[in-house]
Amino acid sequence: MGDSRGFETAAAEAGKVASDRNRVGRLVQEALTKAYRNRRWLLMVWVDLLALCRMVAAWSSGKYRPLPWKSLVLALAGILYFLNPIDIAPDVIPGIGFLDDAGMLALVVNSIRNDLGRYLKWEAAGKPPS
Repeated sequence: MGDSRGFETAAAEAGKVASDRNRVGRLVQEALTKAYRNRRWLLMVWVDLLALCRMVAAWSSGKYRPLPWKSLVLALAGILYFLNPIDIAPDVIPGIGFLDDAGMLALVVNSIRNDLGRYLKWEAAGKPPS
């Protein structure tokens, strides 16, 4: 993931943002708004993106505590990268503008797959994030 300067910038920002739970919650809401607006371009990562947002939102609200700091920062970096309209492929380019976002989100999800899986088990056990 370190190949992209945009992701490195997002990761540095994520480390700062993670200490402000209210800001984290707002970022998740912004990401969900953007995701739903552009759903057709995000189909290959749709389920994982929503799960990632739910996990971070649950952590932000204090309902889900066992998320390791490193995984939180990576998840936030993925969300921040997704929110940045000017990255490797600017979002305004129809058809390809979200390919880099989807690819980066897939890399993030794969790198925290175990923690995301634990969250999904917690959620499925009847402890929904909201």
